[in-house]
Amino acid sequence: MNKNFVQQLIKNYKPGFSLEQPFYTNNDVFEAEWNSIFKRHWLYAGNTAQLPRPGDYFLYHLQNDSIIIIRGNKNEVYAHYNTCRHRGSAICLNDSGHAAKLICPYHQWVYDKDGTLLNARMMPDDFSKEGYDLHSAHVQVVEGLIFICLAENAPDFSPIQKSLSPYLKPYKINEAKLASVKNYTLHANWKLVGENFRECYHCGGAHPEYCNAVIGANLREDTNELTLAKQKSWNEKGLAITLVEVTEGTTSYAIRYPLRPGIESYSVDGKKVSIPMGMHRDHDAGVIGLVNYPNFWMDAVSDYVWTMRVTPVNASTTDVQFCWLVDANAIEGKDYTLERLTEFWEITGDQDGKLCENNFKGIQSKAYAPGPYAPVEDQVVNFVDWCVKQLREAIHDAVPV
Repeated sequence: MNKNFVQQLIKNYKPGFSLEQPFYTNNDVFEAEWNSIFKRHWLYAGNTAQLPRPGDYFLYHLQNDSIIIIRGNKNEVYAHYNTCRHRGSAICLNDSGHAAKLICPYHQWVYDKDGTLLNARMMPDDFSKEGYDLHSAHVQVVEGLIFICLAENAPDFSPIQKSLSPYLKPYKINEAKLASVKNYTLHANWKLVGENFRECYHCGGAHPEYCNAVIGANLREDTNELTLAKQKSWNEKGLAITLVEVTEGTTSYAIRYPLRPGIESYSVDGKKVSIPMGMHRDHDAGVIGLVNYPNFWMDAVSDYVWTMRVTPVNASTTDVQFCWLVDANAIEGKDYTLERLTEFWEITGDQDGKLCENNFKGIQSKAYAPGPYAPVEDQVVNFVDWCVKQLREAIHDAVPV
């Protein structure tokens, strides 16, 4: 990695303007971001509804690392590197499944769900299994959302817990039903995906379905009176309404805002999609929007949760995973259909995907130059500032004084 090149880019960064082209296209910048952001911070991996039974697992692929996220015997959640301690073979070969024990397919070393080496066949009598457990990543669960950290020493998780927990609690995600998981690959830099989901400057022209569902999304309507009335109602129901913004040393954002009057859920026709989820008793909890830098976005209404996990592949490619959750008692075909459940965000997500890819095409042009953000893009500025700050601090730490 050319640290001098990255340092110069950071020095040239002008707050309030989009980033210079290499921030989105250059492999040295991508490597620096991977080391300073994705290998240092808490990453959203998935949710406990994906692991309904002990032994259920899924893999999270992060560059050369594959992490096994698995439910333990006492319903704990573990995160292990998918690398056998014998000769390094991948252990789990499918992206999700069930394993009573983790057995390496190469030489059949056997590990328990907590990573403990149970059996290393045909090793000499004096071989000690101690010291050969699976290497693990840090893992934390907040109200059913699973976060992992690849750093040797993970940052304090409590600010994330404190910020997200009040908004998540009513959904009872740990008891929820996994309805659908869909994966997409975008030809765009990962930050463009993050930027796109931090503003609604584009919504009026790009998202008719979203604007039909959310009052004020077109940035032309006064929502203050409705929001204040709804906040009073939500507060009486015990629902979180306190805005959480990303500040120095934090990474989480949380908000609750109203749907358009007469709209019951995130659906193309505005009607409810499923039965109320978790502790909700009606279809009038508005929308909660949650973010945790660098890779987690979530929108939820009274009857379902939609999450988005963003994972960079390289400077020009980003993997995105959408996940839909419904109440544990919701019955497919009776209380909801997959088509209606996923339709709204498949349409909106496809629109956003195209916007991000078009943005990336334009940025690659020799005519591209950083442009000024509009005042309504303040959350984009916050996100970009945060990314540059992580790079600056990591580069400073790596350069001998």
